[in-house]
Amino acid sequence: MSRILFPIRKNMQTYLLVALTLLLCFTIIGTTYSQTTAQAEPEKMKSIRIVNPRPPFSLKLWLDKEDRPTYQVGERIEIFFQVSQDSFVRIYDYDSEGRVKILFPNKYSPRDFVRSGETRSIEGVVDANARPGIEYIQGFAVTRSIAFSPREEELITKQLMPEVSSDFRKYSEMIRGIIATIPNTAWTSSNLLSYTVRPIPPPPTNYGRIIVHSKPNKAEVYLDDNYVGTTPMNLDRISPGQHRIRFVMPGYEEWSERVTVSPSRTSTLSANLAPIPEYGAGSLTIYCNEAGANIYLDGTYKGRTSGRDLVEIKNIKQGYHELMVTKEGYQDWVSTVLVISNQTQSISTYLAPLVKEGSITIRSNVSGAKVFVNGTYMLTTSSSQVKTLEDMEEGLYEITLTNDGYRTWVEEVWVYDGETTDIDVRMNKITMEY
Repeated sequence: MSRILFPIRKNMQTYLLVALTLLLCFTIIGTTYSQTTAQAEPEKMKSIRIVNPRPPFSLKLWLDKEDRPTYQVGERIEIFFQVSQDSFVRIYDYDSEGRVKILFPNKYSPRDFVRSGETRSIEGVVDANARPGIEYIQGFAVTRSIAFSPREEELITKQLMPEVSSDFRKYSEMIRGIIATIPNTAWTSSNLLSYTVRPIPPPPTNYGRIIVHSKPNKAEVYLDDNYVGTTPMNLDRISPGQHRIRFVMPGYEEWSERVTVSPSRTSTLSANLAPIPEYGAGSLTIYCNEAGANIYLDGTYKGRTSGRDLVEIKNIKQGYHELMVTKEGYQDWVSTVLVISNQTQSISTYLAPLVKEGSITIRSNVSGAKVFVNGTYMLTTSSSQVKTLEDMEEGLYEITLTNDGYRTWVEEVWVYDGETTDIDVRMNKITMEY
């Protein structure tokens, strides 16, 4: 017996020594990684953060969790934002791998115009394949709409929260370049949010996992017609193959979907439950700051707005509907509204005018001449360089150039939307006559 036990004890001592060595290595590696990550985060924050030193208004962001928020992969997350002035808003997420995703506008809220004091939200699920680490969120608001790039605008219409760049440094520099062309009085940036994404242990070998969410929460979950709990929850040790998930909640329509489960993989399922129409229909009353605007509900024309009176739409099926208000010369107003049976919901809409802008280029034979637009000083000329007046609203302007020793030059020019008006100025010297 002693001969049998001795080799076993010897092997156990060897295994213990190896385990302690591995533990020490992992500790050293983990400490080094933590230190490297801790050093990298301030640099990343510095690169991302873009601040207007004298912001004319504010854009505030906050999360549905407070105090060092942490989210598990596959968990539902909600971001709220509010501006203190009517403006056009863009909000970005910078993940732990350096990728940049646009959160707002998005496929379901394609219009970037936000009214002052209005609280908006962006809801989604933390990517099940997200790498653990710290993610950041920052937004920008400007007083006129800006298209950052044609590719970005196209992605917004096709994908929810699409990736717009794989390198946050390059993208931040691009944003800085765009912001630099906007006066400080016309833009602001938000506070920089951060949250931690933490992993969940992989499912047991030869099993998969399904993470389920619903809005609202506390819906009953049935896996292949077997009750397993209420949302939100993780379904572990699920056999590979096709499974049917069903959500049931009093007052809401039943929701179901088939999910394919793979070994050692995690799938995420999220559902917005639609209220059951108890008595068939509700109604909306709509106010608009502009009279004569067209009202569309789910793409169907419903009438025109009045400058003072509310417009009522009756007999609307209970549930979510898209409401759109449009008028020529104004930005479209679009929102998803929830109609509840036997209730009337008041909707206040605001149409912002489309700003038509052009520019003026000035060539002069004299350097140092002062340029005035409608009596306001704008810039000084250079004989070797063309000067440009940008962001000029469409209309008629009086351009005046003055310089000591030269006759004053005055001319009226018309600025057209999207066009550049060229002015070639020849100033004459004042000659003394005796």
